[in-house]
Amino acid sequence: MSTIIRTRSPFFIRTPNETSSSLSYFNINITIKEGTTTITACGELSTQYVLNKKPITGEDSVTIEISEIINDFFTNEYPQATTNQQSFWVNVVTKAKESDGTTIGTGTSTTYLAQEGYNEFKDGVNYTAQPNLMITSDYIQYKKGQSIKMPVNVEKVNTVEFKYNGSVISTNSVSDSTESGNKIKYVSQSTSSNQIDEIVITYDTTSTRTIKVEEIDECKYPVNKITFLNKWGAYENLYFFKKSTESLETQKENFNRSIFQTRKPTARLLGEVCTTTYTYNVYDTNQHMNKTFNANGTETLQLNTGFVSESMNDSFRELMVSEYVWLTDSLNNVLPVTLKDSSLTYKTGLNDKMINYTMSFEKSFKLINNVR
Repeated sequence: MSTIIRTRSPFFIRTPNETSSSLSYFNINITIKEGTTTITACGELSTQYVLNKKPITGEDSVTIEISEIINDFFTNEYPQATTNQQSFWVNVVTKAKESDGTTIGTGTSTTYLAQEGYNEFKDGVNYTAQPNLMITSDYIQYKKGQSIKMPVNVEKVNTVEFKYNGSVISTNSVSDSTESGNKIKYVSQSTSSNQIDEIVITYDTTSTRTIKVEEIDECKYPVNKITFLNKWGAYENLYFFKKSTESLETQKENFNRSIFQTRKPTARLLGEVCTTTYTYNVYDTNQHMNKTFNANGTETLQLNTGFVSESMNDSFRELMVSEYVWLTDSLNNVLPVTLKDSSLTYKTGLNDKMINYTMSFEKSFKLINNVR
């Protein structure tokens, strides 16, 4: 089973101790690639970093932090993009070196699996535990008639069962893959003809995890879906079923300009001859003296979830700190957005009875196209 590096949190590599008196520095070679762990095939992405680091006086090894280097390799796109890679292989080779570059001993080689998730402070240093279902919450909602997509870890999960009233609607087998791009699998179930109220994940052969599922049939308000990259480095969906409002905030600059003309020419045709006459010291009262330029705007949507379960608080917390968020509106337009809210008060059934969240999302582009 792979050791996972979650690249939004630090991951430290410590080289083996080398007691040779001729030790000068350590050479660290980091290779990041997609596909399999073998030689890169045609068309697969791969890059390599080579670092040299001297040990502190009195020490026989060095420490480096590699997450920042690896994280630059990720370019997340909307989940339906066929070129999207959510996992990469990372091979780290360390060698002790003499001052002239001669290798001391045999060195080490370790391969990791990198995903653009994060660890929490309470997890400690280099937390690498693998999830089964790559969603923290054990409760989800979905819009009636839309497909449910569940991201699972193929190295742990064996089957995914979709159920309704205790009856199995479908059973999906999950198998491991050596391809980095297949380490996170999205198991899908259509609800156009089947209602789902439970999902059972079987992992590590015999262990199970149950996810409660709630179907929402919203017939009054247009439904918006938010897709975001969660703490495990997988795409997760949240639906906002109730009232939504859209607003426009404009940005512009102004300057005062002179519209005064010391000589204003006027051309006119007299017979077959074009003549020009001049008027002196005038200005046109229809012209803008206070001129606007660089005018543009950004649209914001305020969305309401409707009533949700307290068990979904983890999903809203992870949405708050996600770096990749998309909105799919009621017309199935997919838009990149940024969450404007900077704080979230967790709601509970004890304190708040019925839980509803209101969030504001800013479209991540200007109203007037200014891409150059």
